[in-house]
Amino acid sequence: MNSISRDRLISQRQERVKAETERDQLYDVFDDDLKQMQNRIDALTKENSALRAENAGLNNKLSEIDEQPVIIMGNEEDLYPGEIKEMILSILAEELKSRAQEGSRRSDVLSDIVKNNDYKGVYKDKKKGIQKILGNYNGMSAKVRKALQDFGFQIEEDGKHYRLTYFGDEQYKTTLAKTPSDNKGGQNIAHEIQKTML
Repeated sequence: MNSISRDRLISQRQERVKAETERDQLYDVFDDDLKQMQNRIDALTKENSALRAENAGLNNKLSEIDEQPVIIMGNEEDLYPGEIKEMILSILAEELKSRAQEGSRRSDVLSDIVKNNDYKGVYKDKKKGIQKILGNYNGMSAKVRKALQDFGFQIEEDGKHYRLTYFGDEQYKTTLAKTPSDNKGGQNIAHEIQKTML
């Protein structure tokens, strides 16, 4: 065998060894990727099974619930998201607090409904809020105007008064003097708003 043939043979062996090494490295990489994918598939399969079981449990629970809800919505629409639900819950919470005897069936039922319907106490906060805004009212400052607008009122000038319309609904409006005659004017309007709009 001459030196050229021998060199060619050695070169071919080196290339073959190099190709086999690269192939083995690729197999190792693919094998790692395949193992990771299989682990991910196994984890997702377990999660899917758990979610199916949870879904089946919830469906069973739902089928056990009386098909008639506690309260059926009427034709009134929310002036803002969640208004009617929160209003009803505030009435129930007030009844629970002021008139339901602790430990009575009425107390237990009202407490259960209020607790399980995500009651936030928005109306109680709104009543305090309107009293804070108008309690010491002595004119329509920029701060008072902004607070009333944030509260949901549209404000229009109307002669010696401001006309306040709650969330643009003409059924729920009141007037506020531009220059109040006494310091109780704002308190009276706040009380009126609490009674008629909250």
